[in-house]
Amino acid sequence: MIRTKVINDSTDLVTIIRAFDSPIKKEVFTEISRDWTPSSMILTKFGDEGHDALEFFEKMKLAETKWTTPEEGVNGKPQKMYRSFYSLFSINISCPVNEISEIFNISSLDNSSFEHLEEKIYDFIGDTGTFANKVSENFHISNTALKALVKRSNRFHYTGLKISRTPLFEATTKAF
Repeated sequence: MIRTKVINDSTDLVTIIRAFDSPIKKEVFTEISRDWTPSSMILTKFGDEGHDALEFFEKMKLAETKWTTPEEGVNGKPQKMYRSFYSLFSINISCPVNEISEIFNISSLDNSSFEHLEEKIYDFIGDTGTFANKVSENFHISNTALKALVKRSNRFHYTGLKISRTPLFEATTKAF
């Protein structure tokens, strides 16, 4: 089945740029493009980086998931299986140059700088989350840059106008 992901929001470019920014992410996506793939197989073949790629694909809605039965799982426990949701991308955006430059800036931040900023924001928003405008003002970044940052991170998501911490994934998915 061929499904097309339509990109018409400029910050959605972060998803595409980050989805294929390493050879392991590309290989994991190729693997889940073939058929349903158990998380244990990805973890065994690609390690923690492969598992992180699955979490990213799930958050960005590039992969769909389902649970196995205990019999098909590992040690009698069910496990998540992944399959790519899209096989085509259609990109149609127009945006000001300053907006696209902010998006590319956030997308191309080195991991150390990004993780440092991500950690500061994580601490700032706390367990209950904080309004995006307050975060933008506190860190002196535009709403576009903040939205791109949230799209890049596995640790945050928007809940209405608030940025909240992403609930931790089940320990069972990491245990394999």
